Amino acid sequence: MERVVLFHFHLFKNAGTSIDTILRKNFNEKFVTKEFPYHPYERNVKHVISWIKKEKDKIAFSSHTARLFDFSVLEKEGIKLIPIIFVRHPLIRIYSAYKFEREKQKDINTFATVLARNTDFKGYIEVRWYVHNDHQTRNFHVHRFSDMFYNYEGSIFEKAVMALKKLPFVGIVERFDESLEKLEHIIREFYPNFKSYNVAKNVQVDPKTPIDERLKAIKQILGEEFYKKFEEANKEDIIFWNMVLEMYEVSKK
Repeated sequence: MERVVLFHFHLFKNAGTSIDTILRKNFNEKFVTKEFPYHPYERNVKHVISWIKKEKDKIAFSSHTARLFDFSVLEKEGIKLIPIIFVRHPLIRIYSAYKFEREKQKDINTFATVLARNTDFKGYIEVRWYVHNDHQTRNFHVHRFSDMFYNYEGSIFEKAVMALKKLPFVGIVERFDESLEKLEHIIREFYPNFKSYNVAKNVQVDPKTPIDERLKAIKQILGEEFYKKFEEANKEDIIFWNMVLEMYEVSKK
């Protein structure tokens, strides 16, 4: 009999805490979380797969640091993995991350939190642009999605698009309720009692605030000249986010 597990690839500041809360409400002690060394890629994936196989009685998994991979390696061993992953407008996500690290993690001393507490938003972005292998402020989503085809030929963006087409579910924070409806439909095929509870965790801005208003506020903080650089540095992520948004717009027609 095939084992079906849910795996939340928890991307920072993409409504992940809300998703974890929903999974915990549904599966209780059968929901687990764990973090892994991010590099190197092959070792990360090896540890993630080992974790899933070891926790035989668990149904729902979540991790900020688990990297996407080819799920067919699990299917060969009788395990079907349903991935849960969300995207968010990249500029808004980065500003949300900055505010969270600056205001909500005052007792945590990591590179990111210390940087956020000791610089303004512009400085936070600029410093992280020059940190090796730090993609938190530059095309974050395409780097994370491209992992699914890590060893394939092609650019990071091309591999991210391949993943978008392959994944059975990609949620979008700006269409959160619609995303949950779609996710619920997928999961109920295997777990009929699954419910997508209406929860909101770690929300810093009213979700009803229009995207244009949020971007306008970010532009005012950064200034028009730097904002253009910020957009350019996240150009591929913006295109990618629009592709996901279009998928939801089309499904409504």
